[in-house]
Order: sequence, then structure tokens, then C-alpha cells
Amino acid sequence: MHDVKTTTDQLLCDQVERALRRDERLSSQPLEIAVEDGVVHLTGSVQSYRRKLAAHEIASSFDACRDVINELAVSPVIVPDQQVADSVRAALDAHADITRETITVTARNGVVTLGGHAHAPWERMTAQDVAMACRGVRDVDNQILVDRSTTEKDENLASDILDALRVGRGLSDADLHVAVNEAAIVLSGSVRTLGQKQTADAIARRFRPWIVRNEIRVTG
Repeated sequence: MHDVKTTTDQLLCDQVERALRRDERLSSQPLEIAVEDGVVHLTGSVQSYRRKLAAHEIASSFDACRDVINELAVSPVIVPDQQVADSVRAALDAHADITRETITVTARNGVVTLGGHAHAPWERMTAQDVAMACRGVRDVDNQILVDRSTTEKDENLASDILDALRVGRGLSDADLHVAVNEAAIVLSGSVRTLGQKQTADAIARRFRPWIVRNEIRVTG
């Protein structure tokens, strides 16, 4: 049985490595791939957060992949902070779905801080995604607050979060529940892996800068 697992892991490792090398976004990046019991471990560095996500998506696309541990470091081309901030500002201003006048942008050592207000959770999420895609951005600290006066009631927000969880990577068949009150988002239910629990937590935090109580049980 051990030999079968070893052969399966090596085959998956070879498949992931070939797929990463074929992708023009990742072919020149110094990546290392290891596989153990169907879990793909990615290490090395990439030049942007989007490339890190691309590597994760490629690795997890294979049927034999049970989970992905993505420890790729983001080491972008060094760009002056003012240029990074200007780039993010321009990208936000050009986006039709973002109320640009209500969002502030600063950058320090490649980390962009977004402040101000958004009219809805999806607008806050969109602003973060736009900033992440800009050249020279190492990370984004999203401090945008969602105006409660213009958002849905708590039960509708809980439904929106649950919908997002259901389409999250690896969560389509998970037994998850969401409750929202004035103080916190509460996640409950069960998943097979710790990675799925962490994914659910990250998705919930993108909706509100509130406390997230993650009470999801890992059963695997």
C-alpha cells in the first residue's frame, strides 16, 4: 500500500509541476512542489498575490489532490510606495462598481492600506481584489468599513455569506451554517480539513470587518 501511495503522490507531483511550468504567469517563478498523501505543498516565491492564487488553483484542480498547503512567498518587483499607492488609486478610480470618493489608499513597504467606507460588502471585497492585482503590492490591509445604514438586515447578510461559502473552493459539499448579529459573524457546522475551515473563515471576513467566531468542526 505504501508503494501505491508513493507512486500516486509522485504522479500528482509531476502533473502539478508540468502544469505550473506551462502557465505563462508561473513558468519563470522559482517554485518547489512536494506531495504527501495527496496534499500538495507549494514553496518558493512569486511576484504577485494573483500568481500565488493561480498556483493554488492549478494545484488543486487535479482529482488526486486532497488539499493544498500554499506557502509561496510574495516577492514583487520593488516599486516606490507612492507609485504603488498611485497605481491602486488609479485602478480604484477606473472601476465602475467602486465609489472612489469614499475610499482612501496608503502604501508602506509594498503593503497597501485601504480605509474609508463602502456601501456594501461586495464593494469592500471588490476594492481589495483590485488593489491586490496592482503591480508592486505585497499585501492589502483592508480597513474599509461597510455603512450599516445602507446594508441588508442581518439575516440577509448571513444568507449572502452562506452563498459565498457554498461556491468557495472545496466547500460546495460542506455542512456550514452562518449567523450574524451586531457584534459578530458566527460560523458553525463541519468540514473535512483544517484548510476548508480556514477558507470559510477568510471568506466570512471579506464581508465585514467584524469579529468572526469560527466554530466549524474539522472531522477529517
